[in-house]
Parts: sequence; C-alpha cells; structure tokens
Amino acid sequence: MPKFMDHHPKMPPMPPEMMKQQQQRLQQIQAAIKAKQADKFGVTILNVIMAGNGEAWCLTEAANADAVVKSHAANGVQLQRSEVLEVNTLA
Repeated sequence: MPKFMDHHPKMPPMPPEMMKQQQQRLQQIQAAIKAKQADKFGVTILNVIMAGNGEAWCLTEAANADAVVKSHAANGVQLQRSEVLEVNTLA
C-alpha cells in the first residue's frame, strides 16, 4: 500500500472550548494509530509528528493521495492535493 506524507503549518490560536475538542480528536487519532484501523476512505494513519511550534506532519497509507485529502476533509482539516506527497519509508 502506498504511503503519503502531508504537512500542516502552524495552527492558529483556539478558544478554550475548541482546545478541548482538539484534545478529544487527538485521543481519537492516537487510538486509530494504535489500532491500525483504516477510515471510510481506506486511509490508515501510521503516525503524526507534531513540532513544538504548532506544525504537524501526517504519515498515512492509502490507495492514493485523493483519499488522503478526503480523509482530512472529513475531519475538518483542509488539505490540497499538492500538499500530499507519496513517500517511501526505510522500516
């Protein structure tokens, strides 16, 4: 299955109620990574790398980059097709 990497620049500051929702979403993502479970688009999150400055990168497995874009959109994260790169991993 092809692997893809995408980048999310620094997120804007969020009000406290949105931060709580974000924490819940992060817990859901962590559970999906541990379960290695694909979403309805066939996208499996392999890992999310978060920097201290608010940037993040997602490593996923999917049939194609369009599935990655659709998966992100379903989670409220806008992503352009050009921001999704097919990658090879060493392990």
